[in-house]
Amino acid sequence: MKAKKVILSLVLAVVAAVAFAADYSVASVTGKVQYESAPGVWKDIVKGDVLTASTVINTGLNSKLVLKCDDDTLTIKPMQKGTIEKLLSTSGVVKSGTKGKLNVAKGETADDETVKSKGISTASSRASEAKEDLEWDE
Repeated sequence: MKAKKVILSLVLAVVAAVAFAADYSVASVTGKVQYESAPGVWKDIVKGDVLTASTVINTGLNSKLVLKCDDDTLTIKPMQKGTIEKLLSTSGVVKSGTKGKLNVAKGETADDETVKSKGISTASSRASEAKEDLEWDE
């Protein structure tokens, strides 16, 4: 009797996992984006394909993959490799949509103010600053 309950519980768990697994439809593909159809066999992803969360994908250099799941839009950045589920938990994905779990904080500056930054210090800018500090005898 216990064995039947255990087997029934396992079957129900598998059915629930399959029923609630998210399917992702491909909205757009830019560049070289592939999925692993079998171990070691990579195929190109095209618009309209349907992928599961366990699908292993690989985005190349200057590539982007946009997926739709319900009302969410997910953008997978270039040079990412892994399952969709794993990539969703990393920073290689940009989520948007009504169900997206993004918290956007409003900036502290007023709308009419502009923020000025000095930019990034480079070797040439540091050399220019050092040249101004030195007195050259010519």
